[in-house]
Amino acid sequence: MENKSAKYGLIGAIIAALITGAIALYIHFDTITEQEKIAAIEKKADKSKETANLTISDVFLPEINTKLESPFFVKISNNSLNDAKNLNIKVNFGEAEVFKCETQPINVFNKNQTFESSIVSFHIQDLKRKDTMYIYCLTSLPTFDSILITGSNLFQNEKYTYKQYKLQNTESNSGFVTFFKVIASIIVVIFLGYFTLLILTLLNKRFKIE
Repeated sequence: MENKSAKYGLIGAIIAALITGAIALYIHFDTITEQEKIAAIEKKADKSKETANLTISDVFLPEINTKLESPFFVKISNNSLNDAKNLNIKVNFGEAEVFKCETQPINVFNKNQTFESSIVSFHIQDLKRKDTMYIYCLTSLPTFDSILITGSNLFQNEKYTYKQYKLQNTESNSGFVTFFKVIASIIVVIFLGYFTLLILTLLNKRFKIE
């Protein structure tokens, strides 16, 4: 019986090691995917010594509308090898009324600036290579139509729409939930297997004594 228990223990250890390895590989390849995206952008920018590429990411909106002002946040990054020059950035908030806006690390808006339309546009001289800028606004509704960036030396204009935002959020949440459901299921199976072996061992000992 001791040999059987040792055998089951070894099998359990192997299964646990395989699961741990699978989780590690998942994290590893997920990290590689992000690195490959950045590398692809840099390679694309290198096609011309004068061009630059920008990425629009980390867009944030509240999930529901409230009586309070709704925050809007977006990150714009220059991951290319060159400075992005003469940039015109336009955020179309659609039906939402715009109350305040701010950019960082340098704020291009006046402290008491008013916005007469739902389209917020501004110009910046350049965005240095590997630099990032942020846009933060307060609006009447948690929505926007599009974000458009044009420039004199961009490889291509960058546009990000509300449809892309919703799709990305859905995929991200779905993948996150699915991953943890799989992990939870594996853990449950391991514990069920462990307790099954424990019960069988106790029953065998009991029958052996009798």
